[in-house]
Amino acid sequence: MAIKKRDNSDSRIASLRVQDKEYNELYRKWRIDHKKDYGFYFLDNSDELTYRDGEGFITESPEAGERSAFTEIHSLLAKFLLIYTLLNYFDWFMANIVPALGDSVPFFYDLLRFISSSEQLSVAYDYITKILIRVPPLFYLLSKVRMPKKIILTSKIRNKPLFNICVPMALLTFAIATLLSNVQYVAASFMGVNPNHYLWIPIDGTCRRLIILLIVVIIPILSETVHHGILLQILKQFGDEYALILTSVIAALTTENYNSFLFIFTVMLVTGFFVVRSGSILTGFLMRIIISGGVYFLTALRDSGVPYGTYITITAATLLICIIIGFTAVTSFILRHSGKISLPLYKMYLDSRERLMCCLSNPTVIMWLTLTFTLMILKVKLL
Repeated sequence: MAIKKRDNSDSRIASLRVQDKEYNELYRKWRIDHKKDYGFYFLDNSDELTYRDGEGFITESPEAGERSAFTEIHSLLAKFLLIYTLLNYFDWFMANIVPALGDSVPFFYDLLRFISSSEQLSVAYDYITKILIRVPPLFYLLSKVRMPKKIILTSKIRNKPLFNICVPMALLTFAIATLLSNVQYVAASFMGVNPNHYLWIPIDGTCRRLIILLIVVIIPILSETVHHGILLQILKQFGDEYALILTSVIAALTTENYNSFLFIFTVMLVTGFFVVRSGSILTGFLMRIIISGGVYFLTALRDSGVPYGTYITITAATLLICIIIGFTAVTSFILRHSGKISLPLYKMYLDSRERLMCCLSNPTVIMWLTLTFTLMILKVKLL
């Protein structure tokens, strides 16, 4: 019986096949340009996949090359996440500790004393903190990997039929993720944890519009740029499915509201798939803005003081409409374009157990996970 030769070509990265020629050339050039590279590239004049160690190509033991690249990249990502988490500690400190100290620490608010009303002050604070905790870690990562912006912000849509259903799919994802978050809500309540995430709605119209812009547009775009821009592009050399799952887990673990873990994971997994399969991060931007708009609408409705029964009725009707629209569009798409939604999955050299051990034996990863779960405990509010 003939033994099937293992596929060691870059065709295992299925997402490369839905990108244009310019992207593929830039991606491969990025892989080989730097002396200390983050991963693999082809052998010259060959379709065989191999690894480099900063000096040359590893041809005899590609498994060792993948393990080395895997460890190096995840150490870099852990440092990036450490910076992000420490900035989240600062945000938590400013929101929970400083107000409790009263007038003894007016230093931060003095920086914004040129703003007259307290609502304007709060809006300015939200903009500063929400952007501050995201931008510096992003610049740190970009400075290390030196990835071209055309790789991070892939704008050319290569799979237009799939892009055309991203809006109804966003509605369907919003509905399913909301239902899953309700399951987590019940579980948290059963354990005595307050699962509610309250939304501040300014009275002033301008302030309200600025907050909506921040929550619905700016934060989702920054999140997509980080997770499905740079992180996804770095990690997909270990397989598209691995990159999609890990970026979704990272997004869920670093969310400000840990009671929305299932919601964030589901949303990131679906939007990430659409980004990979459509070939454009614009797909992710659009889907995330729609989903964030839905979240804001339902949360604002709940916190607006409407009767609970009315809130439940409107929520149920909204989710039902989203499910019907999304399910109808996706079913129609699959019947007409089944080949444009599939994403072939291929195994790389390291299996899941080896990858997990590489991560859990990494001191930087362990430190980040420890700080993340500690912050999660600090943010827990009991009923």
